[in-house]
Amino acid sequence: MQMSWQRCIDRKLGLGAAVNILIVISCLPLGISSNYEDFGRGTTFPGNMMHERYKRSVDMEMSHDPTLCLKDRPYVWCLPSDYNKEKHPFTYFHLMNETLPLNYNFKFVIDEISNINDKAQTLSFAMYFAVSWLEPRLVINSSASEWTEEKTGPKDQVNESPVNLKYLWYPELEIYGLETFGIQRVLKEMSGVRVMKNKTINYELGVRVTISCKMMFDDYPLDAHMCQFQVGSYYDTTETVICSSEFLYNAERQRSLQHFIQLEPLPEQYSIVNLPSGHYAACGFQVRLQRKQMQYQIQVYLPSFMFVVTSWVSFLIKPEVVPGRMALLVTLFLVLINIFNSVREQAPISSRLNAVDLYLVVCVFFVFSALMEYAAILMLLKKRRKPKRTIDEGLKTIFPIAARNGDVNQPVQRPERKKNNYAVSPRAAPDTVTPHKQALCDNIDAWALWISPPVFLFFNLVYWVAYRHVNEFEFDNT
Repeated sequence: MQMSWQRCIDRKLGLGAAVNILIVISCLPLGISSNYEDFGRGTTFPGNMMHERYKRSVDMEMSHDPTLCLKDRPYVWCLPSDYNKEKHPFTYFHLMNETLPLNYNFKFVIDEISNINDKAQTLSFAMYFAVSWLEPRLVINSSASEWTEEKTGPKDQVNESPVNLKYLWYPELEIYGLETFGIQRVLKEMSGVRVMKNKTINYELGVRVTISCKMMFDDYPLDAHMCQFQVGSYYDTTETVICSSEFLYNAERQRSLQHFIQLEPLPEQYSIVNLPSGHYAACGFQVRLQRKQMQYQIQVYLPSFMFVVTSWVSFLIKPEVVPGRMALLVTLFLVLINIFNSVREQAPISSRLNAVDLYLVVCVFFVFSALMEYAAILMLLKKRRKPKRTIDEGLKTIFPIAARNGDVNQPVQRPERKKNNYAVSPRAAPDTVTPHKQALCDNIDAWALWISPPVFLFFNLVYWVAYRHVNEFEFDNT
């Protein structure tokens, strides 16, 4: 056996200094060959030792990979040793005589629509989100008993831990208009992986999703909206990837919200998303929303209608009863203004005057018209309140002594009150209204009473017919 370099030095040291230098030089070849032996058999350089260590670590990692196909290891399914999870499955379609495009199959089990935010224009819901795809590189053991035993899943399917997903290729997806995407957790993430005998992999998650929804509030509160949930491949266009989907929704589990809710398949015009980078396939479902109107009809429409009808009572009150008629009209006018302001604060932003604002504005206009009609009558009756005396006559009546002396600025004593002190002057206007003016005022009230109800009723007919388009779809929810 060859001696090590250190033993060579120890054995030959003890001679002179010059001789010792020669001894060290003579031991160098021995030391080099000794180090080669220490690195291991077949090793030629120290860098190769690092390569061997990396290779051993990779072999160890592969030996711990439960999805890898290894000799003498029983398996239901496994991955070949050259499996690369960075490569797309459609590059291996030749293994199964398949052709492009690859199909992503989505399944959505919607638990409920949890929130509809008018201000933010968002829609939130909880659901089970599942996607499946074909993986031609899977090695399937068709004779394994797990394919027939239901304890590991349905027939021809086996359930796997979601941890194994890190060894597999899985699609990169995009949800269009996504605001938030959260995976539900109890003790662990609510997720699972299922491998099928036909080399299909299914990945399922329990999630809470919030998406943006374009809402138009010009018809508020008689509005209806359409919200689309679209999901598809992030990178692959329709040339390489397409998709299909189905959904389940149980309306009995839906909590009561301010809208009627109906889910339907995604319309054809939303199945393709056109972007500058290409055309992408999209799958999902559409949510149809219609606002519940009973609350607004009882709290806003009915009181406003009744206030306008009440304002017509003023046409039956005599114009001479100024306090009663003015109090009625002014009170109704202010109450309608208050209702309008409160509704306006709660209403979402719209591009123009929305439906309830239009109705309230018309109601305010009818009450205001009744108030202006009474103001016109008072203008016609204004001559009744003509002063009975001129200013000079009034001063002479109040200051009689000063008037006789010609100096009205002198202090005088208050004269004794006489019965005829305020007798009607011969030039005073008579305290009566001409029959023509009285008939005109009565005719104005009569015409207002005959014209206002038909016009207002005609407006209501046109209003509710014009906004009937939001009720053209029947909803199953109550």
